[in-house]
Amino acid sequence: MGNQTHKIVKSKVTEGLHDMESRKGRFRAFDAIRPAMLKMVPNYPELSNRLRKIKEYSMDHLDEVIARAQRSLEEKGCKVYLAETSEDAQNYIASLIPKEGLVVKSKSNAGKEINISHYLEDRGVTVVETDLGDRINQLAKSEASHSLAPAIHIPIEKVTELFSEEEGTQLECTPEALVISARKGLRDFLVKADVGISGANAIAADTGSVFVTENEGNIRAVSMMPRVHIVIAGVEKIVSTLEDAMQVVRAAAVYGVGQDIGTYVSVISGVSESLDPDLEDYSHGQGPKEVHIVLLKNGRKEAMVAGFKESLYCINCGSCLNFCPVYQEVGGKYGYKYLGGRGLVFAAFHGDLEKSEENGLSLCIGCQKCQTACPVQMATPNMLWKLRQNAVAKEGAGWKKDLIFSMLSKPNTLPMVSKLATTFGKLALKEADKGKGMTSRLTFNSFGLPQERVIPRFSKKSFMEIAKPKALSKPVKKVGFYPGCVVNYTETDLGEALLHVLGENNVEVKLAKEDVCCGIPSIVSGDLTHAKSMALKNIETYSEFDMDSLVFVCPSCAVAFKEEYPKLFAGDSSELQEKVKKLALKVKDINEFLSQDIDLKPPNQRVTETVTYHDPCHLARSMGVKKEPRELIQTIPGVSYVEMQDADTCCGFGGSFSLSFYELSQRINEGKLKTVNDTKATTLATSCPGCMVHFRDGIAQHKMKQNVSHVIQILSRAYGRR
Repeated sequence: MGNQTHKIVKSKVTEGLHDMESRKGRFRAFDAIRPAMLKMVPNYPELSNRLRKIKEYSMDHLDEVIARAQRSLEEKGCKVYLAETSEDAQNYIASLIPKEGLVVKSKSNAGKEINISHYLEDRGVTVVETDLGDRINQLAKSEASHSLAPAIHIPIEKVTELFSEEEGTQLECTPEALVISARKGLRDFLVKADVGISGANAIAADTGSVFVTENEGNIRAVSMMPRVHIVIAGVEKIVSTLEDAMQVVRAAAVYGVGQDIGTYVSVISGVSESLDPDLEDYSHGQGPKEVHIVLLKNGRKEAMVAGFKESLYCINCGSCLNFCPVYQEVGGKYGYKYLGGRGLVFAAFHGDLEKSEENGLSLCIGCQKCQTACPVQMATPNMLWKLRQNAVAKEGAGWKKDLIFSMLSKPNTLPMVSKLATTFGKLALKEADKGKGMTSRLTFNSFGLPQERVIPRFSKKSFMEIAKPKALSKPVKKVGFYPGCVVNYTETDLGEALLHVLGENNVEVKLAKEDVCCGIPSIVSGDLTHAKSMALKNIETYSEFDMDSLVFVCPSCAVAFKEEYPKLFAGDSSELQEKVKKLALKVKDINEFLSQDIDLKPPNQRVTETVTYHDPCHLARSMGVKKEPRELIQTIPGVSYVEMQDADTCCGFGGSFSLSFYELSQRINEGKLKTVNDTKATTLATSCPGCMVHFRDGIAQHKMKQNVSHVIQILSRAYGRR
């Protein structure tokens, strides 16, 4: 990403962070939707897997389902238009509307995609949004800020002002008064409209049925009252059967707003007809005389060819946004046309990688919350990483990242930097309050190091230099230990704690003579050249070890070895692939190893602390390790354990993310620290050294008093190490 593009993104982030009114609106929506969704989803345990299979089949047989849908729709009297581009769709729709006509429109992501409202307005057509949120945005000349709650950023006082001006009288500032006003105004437009435009949640290919679901009732009116009804839908909305379409509609309610089904579900199967008993044939009913289905191709085939097929599984329920920590803080500044990460994929597969970069390609923190909240389990972070690879291939990683990744890929560079930092660091750094780390004497904002940021101290000697694994004659297990950069050069105590715990449990530990970075920072930045260089060194080193497992105290490093290395070398020789897979099978997080692979020796030293636990993103979601660290903590005598609310929400670190977007990473961290404070815990435990670094900084900034420890450090104290 170029310097100018980075400035554009930083500007958007700053604008989003400072728009506190919008933030209040988002959190009001989250507070209602998140609990309802989390309560409702367990009632439908098979829905997600079933829906994913439905979408997979449709996309794998796209030409077939398009042809079937077109035949079925036309048999029902609908007119189907396949639009190759946005321009094709715009021109076709405009041809159906009288000059200076009146259009009533419901919420439609596909309509937004082709910018249909502005296109028609520029040609003299009056377009009235009938979704209450969209209508508010239309009057306020504002953009939607959420898929399902588009006007959450606009306060009720402003809405009252807008509606009062529209009605020509001062309205009471209450939701009830505003809804009554909107209903009166919109009904007048609905009665007079020439054309109604809607989207579609799903289209059943077998019956030619269009499904739309809603809670307001406006879509039903838009599809029934005007003489002409136009449906705009991407071809990915087509599914094979009526039953499949019902699954889409149910998932949109369950995952989108936490309802078992939407208040209104309309199924439109052709043009309205009525059988008059006095006639032998059907006559026109009370609905539209014409139904037009505009199916958008608009880059979708190209997306599939480029490896982004999964993005077309999306049902636009907005669940990903409800749990995304970045969207939570910057709102509509993250995404392009479609909000959030999926919008950035959308921009890129329309051939505009630059738009994707300018609207937040670098902002995804990789927490994977969007994927676990998604009804089709769409791996948005992986698609964004792939786009970053494309961007790096096209433009390079930028001089700062190139410099850092080059250093990380050379075994001797980091030890040299560490020694320089400990020797000359006092010239640029000073001791933070209460010895929690160091702060800068100077400002290095471009490197994510403002003066107030608390960073860890570089150790005088690396972990590799001081490590002394316990000699054992008859070990129960043999493990290799990959410490990672943070442990090796700043959190050496964590490495020593691990050696102590494993020694106490009669586990032999083998260490490499030298390490390079695991490569995960390069991978998520899209720089696969440096990543492969790092990975190869690690693969060669650790494949030589005689060991039962390769253990990690850093889940990001573990994920690199376990999940990312096999992807990096998927196209290489079968011999190398086999070596990578064999090593990946031995990867274990230390909590996992202690809980599952040995009979843990009960610790006998009391640790009188109240402890709460934060789930690192990679450990909880990529590796599925959640109960093990909690169980280990609760084996320790004297510990009082208290669970924090939303323990698996992201802390905001994200490695290089917190360097590039420090203010945003700290804002994300603030919410997490509040939940920590609410527990009254004296110790915040976690299982990721990166999270530890970020929490210590946040705790110092907010004058909090909690100690931050890795689970292994607490366990080590319980075995008598001080």
